[in-house]
Parts: sequence; structure tokens; C-alpha cells
Amino acid sequence: MSAEQIRPRRQLIFFYPFFFSLYPVLHLTMRNISEISLAQALWASAAALGIAFAFWPFTRLFSARPEKRAPVLFLFLLLFHFYGLYYGQIAGLLPDGLSLLASHALAVLFPAAAWALLACFLARSRSSFSAGNRILGVAVWILLGWNIAGILLHAGTSLAHSFRTKRPESPQLQMTPGSAPDIYCFILDEFAAPGSAQRLFGMDAVPFSEALRRRNFVVATESRARYALTEPAIADILNLGQFAENADAASVVRRSAVVGILKRRGYRIIDFASLKHLFLEAADRRIYYDLSRASIFFDEFYRTLLERSLLRILPDAWRRRETDLVPFYRQRILQVFEELPAIVEEPGPKFIFIHLFSPHEPFVFTPEGNAAAPRLIWDHSDPRRYLGQYKYISRRILETVDMIMERSLRPPVILLQSDHGYRGSRRRGNRVPHAEMVSVLNALHLPGIFPEKLDPSLSPRNNFRLVFNLYFGADYPLLPNG
Repeated sequence: MSAEQIRPRRQLIFFYPFFFSLYPVLHLTMRNISEISLAQALWASAAALGIAFAFWPFTRLFSARPEKRAPVLFLFLLLFHFYGLYYGQIAGLLPDGLSLLASHALAVLFPAAAWALLACFLARSRSSFSAGNRILGVAVWILLGWNIAGILLHAGTSLAHSFRTKRPESPQLQMTPGSAPDIYCFILDEFAAPGSAQRLFGMDAVPFSEALRRRNFVVATESRARYALTEPAIADILNLGQFAENADAASVVRRSAVVGILKRRGYRIIDFASLKHLFLEAADRRIYYDLSRASIFFDEFYRTLLERSLLRILPDAWRRRETDLVPFYRQRILQVFEELPAIVEEPGPKFIFIHLFSPHEPFVFTPEGNAAAPRLIWDHSDPRRYLGQYKYISRRILETVDMIMERSLRPPVILLQSDHGYRGSRRRGNRVPHAEMVSVLNALHLPGIFPEKLDPSLSPRNNFRLVFNLYFGADYPLLPNG
């Protein structure tokens, strides 16, 4: 084999830094695969590769030989992609009173100096580092292979599970033309059950429950969810209580049984979504306030990648501009109340699914609906912040219920339920009992149904079984509550 044929093979050895630049993206994608779209992963991968290719010409300052430029680039990418994690560990050791820029300038000195010294050593050394390059290349391929295999395994498992999962049977629903009621399904994120709010905070929850009863709602006062997390809780509700814990909750929500049944029965599906990975795929119309349009830092995937990198100062600076964040978080909620009235008046039958990301943090509403203090929107230390938002959302929900009933051509079915109860802060020592986390609001407006006939412990997992049985002639057995 000639030297000209061998040289391209050897050149390929030095491409491992460029492949390594993909590792942070693939790793974060694998760890959060249900919440990350293919487009997000591809854009992040392109950016990571772009950074590697942009820095490659600068490695010539240390050496013209590719076998030395490759480890210099690899060390730089190691510094670039993992500086943010290092900063998170030593930030508490930095002197108090430093500006954000000064803090990062001081923190980066040691890793930057270490990289410069190693780069100079590589450049001046007489060794070719061919063995080291091969070892690093193998290590990079192992890392990439592990993450790619994890992503493909998840995709294959999800696909196989979707074929194996037995969908709830869809009986022949008996509907006469014009008889199908509009169905409004509200998911109020982290809305504590009235009794739970009283136990946890001493809040008088009776007025809200009584206001619902005056509007002919049935309030299941002892209702409990099966899960304390949003995705599986919604998956359970929208799949007639038959969500399997080993399934991918986000995928199950996107292709839910309830939506499929209603779609086949002629319903238009209108999706007020709060989270991109929980979009209803069969929706005829979607109303979604995309926070990332206001700033890329609202996208948790991109923000996390930046927070782990040498660019961490950018999301850190963004977080300090809290006065600019509150309007966007408020509008995500307010848009629901602004858009809904026109949809109520549209012809039916229609299924309106509303995931209202409140009173879940951030706490951006006072009880009167004014903007809350920007620096405290993530703070659970004072329960009044959660309760202020809770009271505001309670009032707006009652007003919205009145509006729906007044403008609907025929009495609608309205389901008000929490995905889970109040969970408190995620910080150690500031959590609430699990029994309160799964204690949820569950209130149903079922025209023509006598409230006393319903179980006070009715779980949201049974809501659509009940609706289909009462109005469409189905015969779903009710599952155990909670």
C-alpha cells in the first residue's frame, strides 16, 4: 500500500475532536429524550460542530501537524462544553460582591491556564501522540455509541410499546345529529385540592368549592391522582386511566386514546398546549405561546447546554434580568383566557383541551392578577406566593366557566382537574407529603346528572369513562380511584 493511500487513513484518526463536540448534545438528548424534538437536537448538533470547526484554524498557532492539533482542539472542547459544570461547583468559593463578569473571569482563569499549558506542552513535545490520539478516538466513539444506542433503544421501545399496548376499546357511541356536547377539559397544573390547600396552608377552600357547586359542578372532595408528575398524570387522564408506568408518557399524551375516540366520532380537537412535547398530534387547531420566541433561554434544552458551557455567562445574565421575564410567563397564562371566548362560539362538536401551566411556578400573579415581584417568582419559601397565584387562577376559572356556559349553544361538559397537587420546592427539606402531592381538584359539570350519584373519591383517571358512559352510551367499568 502506497504512502498516499495510508495518509488519508491516518488523517481520519484526527477527526475525533469534531465527533466529541456532539457528545454533550447527544448525552442531554438521551437523558431527556421524551422532551426534546429532533429539530432541537439537530440544531444543537450543528452549532456544536460549528464551534469545533471554527476553532480548528486557531490550533495552527500551536502546531501545523494534525496529530498535535487534534488533542489541542479536544482539550479546548472539553473546556468549552464543561466549564459551566465546573463553575457551578466553585461559584460558592468565589469572593462575595463580584459582578457576574468578574466572577466568570476569575473562575475561568485556572481551567484556561491549564488548557494553555497543556497545549504548549503538546506543541513542543517531540512525541507524535499517535497512540494517545487513537485512545482518545476510541473513547469518543464509545461515548457516542453509548448515547446513540440509548436514543435508538428508546425510539424502538416506544414504537414497540405503541404496537403492543392494548388501547381501551372504543364502543359504538350512540349519538344523534346535534346531540354531542362540547367537552372542555382543563388541566390546572399543580392546583392543590381545596382540602389540601386547607391542610397545608390553612386556606379557607370552602368558597371555591361552593362556587363550583352553585354552577352545578360535582366536586369530588377526596379525589387523588395516581402520579405526582405532569406527564404520566395527563397520560392517565387522556387514556381512560390505563397508562402503563413503563410507557413513554409524552408519547402516550401525544397519541391518546380519548382524543382518538373523539376524533373518530366527528369532534374537532382544539389544543391549548403549555409544553411542546405534550402537543396532541391529532389537534385540528393548536394555541401555544412559545416562550422560546421571546428568548432562546426559555428553551430548557438550549439553556441547559449553554449553562454547561463556556457561554454560561449568557444564561446567567439572562436570569438576572428577571424584570423582563414576568410578562412572558404571564402572557402564557393570559393567552388562554383571551383566546377561549371566540372558540366557545365556534360550531361543535368540539373537544377543547386546556393545559393551564398555573398555579405552578413561576409565581407571576398576585391574588388581584397584578404582576408579582420578579425576584421571587421561583421562591417557595413564603406560601403566599403560591396562594396568591392559586386565588387568581381560581377566580379566572370561575369567570371562564360562566362565560362557557353563557355562550354555549347547548350545555357543555366541563372537566376541571389538577394533574397533581402542590409539591413545594424541589430543594431538600422543603417538600410536602406525597399524599398531598396527589390530592387533586376534580370537578365535573355534567348536564342532567344528579351530583349525589357520584363517588366523592372519583379520580381523574375515571372522568372520561364516566363522560362516555353517561352521554354516548358506552359501558366502561370505572377503575379503582387513586
